[in-house]
Amino acid sequence: MSDTIRTVSIVMLSGLSFFCLQAGVFLFSGHKFKNNSRRTLILLQFITALLLGCDALAYVFRGSVSGIGFYIVRISNFLVFALNYFSTFFFCFYSAEFIKSDVLDFKVLFKPRSSIRDGVPVHLYIVFYICLIGIILTIVSQFTNLYYYFDEANNYHRSSLYPVSIVLGLSPGLITWAMLFQSKKVLQKNVLISLTIYPLFPIVGIVLALLVYGISWIDIGYGIGALHLFYSSIKLMELEFYSGKETGPRLSPNYKQGTVIPEMKKRIARSHVWQVICVVAGGVLAMLIIVSITGVVMPEKTIVIDQPYQENDKSKPVCVTFMRDAEKFWNDDNDFTRLGAQYNGIIYNNMKATAIIDWTFTIDVCDDCAIDPGPWNGTFSIEDKLMTVRKPHDEDDENIHGANYYQVSALKTLGFGCIMYTPAEFDPMQSKITFTYDSLLMPMSNISFDIVLILVAVLFIVSITIVFTEGKIIRIEEENRKLEDTVKERTKELQEEKNRSEELLLNILPEEVAKRLAMDKNARIADKIDNASVLFADIVGFTKITSTLDADTIVGALNALYSRIDLRAKREGIEKIKTIGDSYMAAAGLFGNEPAEKNALAIVNFARGMLQDIEDFNTTSNVKLFMRIGVNSGNLIAGVIGKTKFVYDIWGDTVNVASRMESSGETSKIHVSENTMALLKGAVPATAPVEMEIKGKGMMKTYFLS
Repeated sequence: MSDTIRTVSIVMLSGLSFFCLQAGVFLFSGHKFKNNSRRTLILLQFITALLLGCDALAYVFRGSVSGIGFYIVRISNFLVFALNYFSTFFFCFYSAEFIKSDVLDFKVLFKPRSSIRDGVPVHLYIVFYICLIGIILTIVSQFTNLYYYFDEANNYHRSSLYPVSIVLGLSPGLITWAMLFQSKKVLQKNVLISLTIYPLFPIVGIVLALLVYGISWIDIGYGIGALHLFYSSIKLMELEFYSGKETGPRLSPNYKQGTVIPEMKKRIARSHVWQVICVVAGGVLAMLIIVSITGVVMPEKTIVIDQPYQENDKSKPVCVTFMRDAEKFWNDDNDFTRLGAQYNGIIYNNMKATAIIDWTFTIDVCDDCAIDPGPWNGTFSIEDKLMTVRKPHDEDDENIHGANYYQVSALKTLGFGCIMYTPAEFDPMQSKITFTYDSLLMPMSNISFDIVLILVAVLFIVSITIVFTEGKIIRIEEENRKLEDTVKERTKELQEEKNRSEELLLNILPEEVAKRLAMDKNARIADKIDNASVLFADIVGFTKITSTLDADTIVGALNALYSRIDLRAKREGIEKIKTIGDSYMAAAGLFGNEPAEKNALAIVNFARGMLQDIEDFNTTSNVKLFMRIGVNSGNLIAGVIGKTKFVYDIWGDTVNVASRMESSGETSKIHVSENTMALLKGAVPATAPVEMEIKGKGMMKTYFLS
């Protein structure tokens, strides 16, 4: 790593750490942490600030081999890995609060079943456990070099399993993305966009980290993402839940809560799990494909060989030999103290999935050694008793085959050599060799990687198929449910309309008649009744009353009085026939085949109740009304006449006589015929019979009830 890259990294990480710390302090100020509605965002800012600060410290002290700097490098790198998982978890927790539309207590993490039933997304728990596994593996890596290792100079280097940490770090962001898009119906559009943007920064950093080594792209992405959330929370008030109070009006908009029928909950939950698997598998598959195409740039490594090899040692990742050709040597201008010879070197790459893309070879030589100029396979130079051979680059004159020719593919070899003049006693097999190389991990060359790639691809195909299938089924079920709800709603409306129609019909016709018409609207209603009793009532002097009062007062008084009487009729089983002007007509015994005596007593008791109703009415009304009531008993005809504005009516001599009893009666008295009196059998006291002329009937005996 160059000093320039190191300085740039320290400046960027320190600056972002400072701004995240300031953002956390700003959000924290003025509120108790327990009641602060933005506490998750505050924790996210502080954790990100600590993460960036630790990474900056690691860069500052990188290479310290003793003292406090040595431990700062080790501890800082451990914290960088661990805090990455904390950042992704707290972002997921923060997003879940918006979906739940409430500030969540961290206790929900320890009671997942009840919390999920209460609306906490299941994704939060998946992310929680992934981050927990990641932290555990980071602790293991601290002692086993699982993800990274430190060389003798205490410089940080990636291990071959470093991509595993990338996968574990990538998954929570992808799962949170899936959670946000699955819950987009309950989130405001600007909130959804703001939250969705955050994972983009570390994910882009992951891609850059795999392609370009040296800068902490991932941590820089976390810092930029945290600042994005902070500025969004200031600009968009949607990122606050409460106005600085534990209770009070919410500043965020009202959230729409989707309704889910119980039998669909399991299917939807299963669909969400498969969506998470699909997103994670898709992200991992994309990363593996990118890695397989571009490879992973590995950090520079150096091999020091004190005792040079004569042949390849396959137990070593890289083996280098350099020796004098036993057949190609000669005296230099007949000077037996100097030899000219061909020296051959071979680079053996024993790594199965890693190519050596750049290399430098150095070997100790003695004084008075010289390289014969020529287009050799390598750029050779000697200085201070050290011969250096480096891989030719495109701009070098020694590059006669092209730069790629001098790369060493996995499980391949590369030869290089030159003609060198040395003192006769020089023996390269006694010289120390130092080989420094940069490598490119090409995982497609590894059968294990290929198997993992195939398995992930199969998992992705299976999960995306299930997601589309389950999604289609859920949409169909939702449409069916909506259709069923619509049918139920329409059925309810029709039933309510039918009830209103029936109620209106019952207000016009007796219940028995209404049922018969409902069964057959063309039915002819005409019945002969043998044991009926009929009542007529008329307000005394009503014409004179109408001439002195306004219409509203008259109609109001009649409505109030007859409403009382209607309630009594319904209560006592009397059938109201109609009102004609100020006259009221009712009957008993039209339905039910009750004895004539019972019907007569019922209508008389009703008439006596009417007089009580009038008396009660007069005590509270400014309009004083009085009635004459007439009653007769006998047979009659009942039926419905007409097709529009039809009415149920009764006819016959019994009806006519009842009308005559009313018209010839006296105020506030019940005038009954001899037929009715005979049926009462003395149950109701009455005056002595009165002989009077009844129109159309001649002389009749009539009675006034007491």
